[in-house]
Amino acid sequence: MTYASDTQSMLDQRLKTTGWQIAQTVVLGLLAACLSLFGQVCLERARPIFPALDQNFAAWQSGYTLVLIVIGIVWLVAMLQRISFFQDCLERLRSQRRLDEQYAVRKQQADEARQAKQAEKAAREAEAEAARAAKLNKNARSTKFDY
Repeated sequence: MTYASDTQSMLDQRLKTTGWQIAQTVVLGLLAACLSLFGQVCLERARPIFPALDQNFAAWQSGYTLVLIVIGIVWLVAMLQRISFFQDCLERLRSQRRLDEQYAVRKQQADEARQAKQAEKAAREAEAEAARAAKLNKNARSTKFDY
């Protein structure tokens, strides 16, 4: 495998993994939202059962809300990080593809230049060979002064 294809496959794998991580984070956020509503209902229903909860219900509810806000902020930060990483992977993949295209164009130009040089060299050799053959044919007749 070449370095370019290794890099390309690594970036494709990283992009796919990051996409799944974003989906999982969204699902966990939705699950946490559902559980927070369920927890709020449970907290209200437990109020008459536990006297300590009933006496300080406003404090318990404020604490619960504060914890939910902290969890929401952590979830938001995680989402922003995953989205940022996903965009970074996309940009790297695009730039790697542009580099691969540039390398392919340069390789093609180098091959064309090498073929042109080889054709020019072959033409010069053929011309030199034709000149040598013409010189030999001109002197094909033997004279008494050949050494």
